[in-house]
Amino acid sequence: MKKNLFLLTAALFLLSLSSCLVTKKKFDEQMALANKYLAEKNDCGDKLAKANETIDDLNKQIATLSDEIQKLKDNNASLSDKVKKLNDLNAEKEAICQKVKDRLNEITNSSASEKDKLMKQLAEQEKLLMAKGEDLNKLSRDLNDRDAKLREMQALIARKDSAVQALKKKLTDALLGFNNSELSVSVKDGKVYVSMSDKLLFGTGSFTVDKRGKEALTKIAEVLNKQTDINIAIEGHTDNKAYISTTTGPVNSNWDLSVMRASNVTKILVEEDKVDPKRITPAGKGQFFPVESNDTPEGRGKNRRIEVVLEPDMKAIFDILNGAQ
Repeated sequence: MKKNLFLLTAALFLLSLSSCLVTKKKFDEQMALANKYLAEKNDCGDKLAKANETIDDLNKQIATLSDEIQKLKDNNASLSDKVKKLNDLNAEKEAICQKVKDRLNEITNSSASEKDKLMKQLAEQEKLLMAKGEDLNKLSRDLNDRDAKLREMQALIARKDSAVQALKKKLTDALLGFNNSELSVSVKDGKVYVSMSDKLLFGTGSFTVDKRGKEALTKIAEVLNKQTDINIAIEGHTDNKAYISTTTGPVNSNWDLSVMRASNVTKILVEEDKVDPKRITPAGKGQFFPVESNDTPEGRGKNRRIEVVLEPDMKAIFDILNGAQ
């Protein structure tokens, strides 16, 4: 555009210098012609820009169509095994039909006794054919049933995963008043884990839950009492340092300590926070499931913990699996 204006200006300048030689009429004609060429060039530029926009839009549409085609290919691939089985059975059925036709041709040219024999064989072949047909129909029904159960199970698993993430968020929000050194909320293997340090819940070597620990348990219980489809496990864990008992009480080892701690946490959730006892199971794990190395004080501190393990009810998924078997 700037180049055209420059040329136009130069032309005007030259024309002005030679005005004694060029008539005004000739000058006007040249100016009109220059303006015409300039307008045509600008129009071509606009059309080119619009054409480029149209090309970009078409490329986007092509990309979208390519994605849709790939999805259709993936769906077709999942059906290939079923189609193959059905084709194999159909091929076997066709082979039996051909044998029947061959037998019929033999009957027309055989003696009476041979015909009786062939008729019996034909009857057996017909029974076999009918049995194969029934097998084919049964396989087709079984495939349809399995597909329906698979889709139902996938939907249930998706709902379960969504419920797990929602439960994690609710617990995280409810426990905002506690710092990361006291407790953490995470998801592993389709379950929500609330891991609480022993310092938050107990004194050294003790299995009695203190006030600060009860506050955390109450926050957890408030969420669980609204989520009645969640199964609850309370796991007690220790480090690997030998437990030294100073009394003749029920705790004489790390395993004893983990059991008593899990049991007392369970009692508080049930008796004080009104969690349904049918939903909750305490377990002592001792020092056998560390999350860090026991070679350092920091690692041993992380291993001494109570884990509240939460899992949505899997009964519907197990029912589908048992039905598929």
